Amino acid sequence: MKIVLASHGNFCHGLFESYTMIAGKNKDIHAISLDDSGIGTFRNKLNELLDELTSNDNVLILTDIKGGTPHNESYSYKLMHEGKVRLIAGMNLPMLVELGLSLSSINDLDQLAQLAVDTGKESISLEESDSEDDLGL
Repeated sequence: MKIVLASHGNFCHGLFESYTMIAGKNKDIHAISLDDSGIGTFRNKLNELLDELTSNDNVLILTDIKGGTPHNESYSYKLMHEGKVRLIAGMNLPMLVELGLSLSSINDLDQLAQLAVDTGKESISLEESDSEDDLGL
């Protein structure tokens, strides 16, 4: 399986760079961003990348914002390739780290997608106390 990160600007590239710093290189993770070259160029590059990846693998696409152009273009692709592609909005670093480290042990796309959602949700927290005890100090 492969993972594609799609975002506005360089967010996906920064996220992938942070992943690499934490977990090491991973040839199964790809990043593609919407930049000043426009939606048409982004769509073409996204479709080209996804066509290449889905020819041999299933793909989990992670996007920055539901309803944004990277998400909408990914959704359009997903509709044409049901069963080969899953799409999740709201990517974050803990989600990506967990997915990247789990790729070699998970062979089911739906299971990988559920892991992404679960990890993404669990990684968000509101720290309500400034107590040093909370930090184990």
